[in-house]
Amino acid sequence: MSTSQAATETTVPTLPTLPRDRSVLVAVLATTAVSLVGAAVSVAGDLSPTYLDALGPDGHLSVPLPMTAFQVLTALLAAAAHRRRALVGSGLLAVAVTVALVSGLFDGGYSDDRLDAGQRAVQVVLVLSLVVVAGLAARRFARVLRTRSQ
Repeated sequence: MSTSQAATETTVPTLPTLPRDRSVLVAVLATTAVSLVGAAVSVAGDLSPTYLDALGPDGHLSVPLPMTAFQVLTALLAAAAHRRRALVGSGLLAVAVTVALVSGLFDGGYSDDRLDAGQRAVQVVLVLSLVVVAGLAARRFARVLRTRSQ
């Protein structure tokens, strides 16, 4: 190879890649749909005065909007084919959702006496979907962690 050829050829560093896994993203999107329905149920049942209030920090049938945005962003990262992005996204999502679920046990979020049977069912579906999100994110994190950097 001549000197001029060597000078024009450049090596672009690549990020380590791994198989994409969109299961976390699908679970977060499904949870978001349940949350949006839960907010509507909350307003219809006079638990919240407005839809935005139902999606706020005091909503018992929905995930607050900032947390929803965080979940979608970290789920997109978790689905990435790049190892670091997938580790960051899945790790942050698994921890944050687990903390949110546990905090609901201690702040009275799961024990609102005003909920009727239908509202309680929406709450149970929401909580179970969050458990699935946390589990899938933790699984993605563990699987990506076991892969070797390339």
